[in-house]
Amino acid sequence: MVIKCHVPFSFKKTCLYILIFTFFLIFVSGIPLLFIILILKPQMPDFSLQTIKVESYKLNFTSRNLVVSSFSSLNLIAQNPNKVGLSYSPSKFHVLNQGLVVGLIRIPHFHQPPLSKNVSIHTQILFESLNVSEIMSRKKSSKGIFGIRILGDIKAQVRIFQITLPKIKVALDCDIAVNESHFFISSEVYSMKRTHNHMISLPLNSKTVSRKCAAAILV
Repeated sequence: MVIKCHVPFSFKKTCLYILIFTFFLIFVSGIPLLFIILILKPQMPDFSLQTIKVESYKLNFTSRNLVVSSFSSLNLIAQNPNKVGLSYSPSKFHVLNQGLVVGLIRIPHFHQPPLSKNVSIHTQILFESLNVSEIMSRKKSSKGIFGIRILGDIKAQVRIFQITLPKIKVALDCDIAVNESHFFISSEVYSMKRTHNHMISLPLNSKTVSRKCAAAILV
């Protein structure tokens, strides 16, 4: 006597169901993103540097070069022109000069309410074995323009209508050029040495610093 067993779901049908379910999840998760892009028209938040506080530093003089290692605190002011709240996870960004990594920026967790203009963010920047002499020699051929590049990624969340959407990873690439003809820091450094408060105020404007940033969502 031969007994036949009928399998209710074949392998092809199972794969088909999994594929349909996957497309359904992608569609459902993409609806909030499409709503934000098409209806709310998001804009990139703006960050401006206000003050730098040098926590510690070490100078190393060699026969030809001056090498500096320092740890500083940076005070940033963040503006959010969007109608949704934005939350950011702790992250790290690399600081590059002439293609070489010269520093590391640590950013804590912070939140930007909708249409906020004065959110204060306290970050930290570390420079280790920064060759100041080499940077100054390059400056002579750059017509007073000192350029750095900030590169890294950060996890962000959008909060809309009391609903927090899943985290997305955003890659950031910023080219920053400082025009030293409008950047008078010598008096600030002298004042810092005289008062021993290690604080430098930076009245930055469009003539002093120019920024060109690009952001992309990582999948």
